[in-house]
Amino acid sequence: TIEEVKNFEIKEIARTHYPIYFRVLDINGFPLYTSNGFKEIEYRSDSVLSKARIGIETRENIHIPGRKRPFRIITIPIYGSEKASYILQVGTHLHFVIKSLVNLRNNILAIFPIILILGTMGGWILAKRSLSPISYISAKARSITSENLSERLEVRGTKDEMDELIHTINEMIARLEDSFKRMVEFTADASHELKTPICALKGEAEVLLSKARAPEEYQEGLTHFIERFDYMNRMINDLILLSKTDASQAELNMVPIRLDLLLNELGYLFQVLAERKGLILEIDPLEEVVVEGDKIRIQQLFPNLIDNAIKYTLQGSVHITLEKNKETSIVRIRDTGIGIPKEEQGNISQRRTGEYLPKKNRRISLNVFIGSISPDPGRQVE
Repeated sequence: TIEEVKNFEIKEIARTHYPIYFRVLDINGFPLYTSNGFKEIEYRSDSVLSKARIGIETRENIHIPGRKRPFRIITIPIYGSEKASYILQVGTHLHFVIKSLVNLRNNILAIFPIILILGTMGGWILAKRSLSPISYISAKARSITSENLSERLEVRGTKDEMDELIHTINEMIARLEDSFKRMVEFTADASHELKTPICALKGEAEVLLSKARAPEEYQEGLTHFIERFDYMNRMINDLILLSKTDASQAELNMVPIRLDLLLNELGYLFQVLAERKGLILEIDPLEEVVVEGDKIRIQQLFPNLIDNAIKYTLQGSVHITLEKNKETSIVRIRDTGIGIPKEEQGNISQRRTGEYLPKKNRRISLNVFIGSISPDPGRQVE
């Protein structure tokens, strides 16, 4: 009713923000009631009224001549029974909306430099904090050399990408350390393996040159030298192979070997070295023994054992025996030398990069089986 509309207008006049202006029209567009504020708008649109008659709601912004503030007008059809009976137009000015948007824009523009400065400082602090492990990794990596390859980078425990990088670098250093150790071992092995036959060949050459001999003896000695040179060449190639692969992975060329002939040949070869030190090199009469083995490996093993026995025996003798059992053949190399320290006996078959200082009155006997080495208390050899 008109009375209810007037009461609604009285309540809306008290609104400070977004005051509402309205009017009620009949279906033909004739005003039935118009609020005071709406009269100031002086709004009329025939196209909007035509849409309202067919039930279409419209919304539009209008600018009133002489006013800075635009208005928002909503035209709504009101249905009586089945068709539109009245038309309601509600409007309000957009001054506060525009003012709020302008304030928001000004606030954003004012706070943007502060946000930019704080963001830049925060990003710099976070970047410095996140990159500090890289400085540590770089400094630590520079400090690691061949002399301290056992050192490792400390893991922070954050389980992030930096920890993953540190783990990767530690694994790389471990591989480098292993490669460096293998290089040192190879150098030591090559020196140890080559020194013995070279010294033996030098001694044999000195014997040949000690007095005038028949051409046949010189020819026999030179032939023997060529055989030893071929053996040394194979040894060098074998050492290079061992430097590239683990000893456990090296292939063995198993062939029948006459142990008795090999030991007799070595006895003849080392006889000169033993005599020069005033030692007695004894080889018991050897029966024929044929075993399956790698000839190169065995030719490396026994010269080293005999050479060490002579090297660490100041006086006395070196005694070589060969025993043949049903399933095994045993070579015993015994000497009267200074012995191997007890704490080193467990490392007899280990590679060494240096010499240890033997202690007196510690002696063992080294029994060499085909495929095994077993020390037992008794007399000594290294």
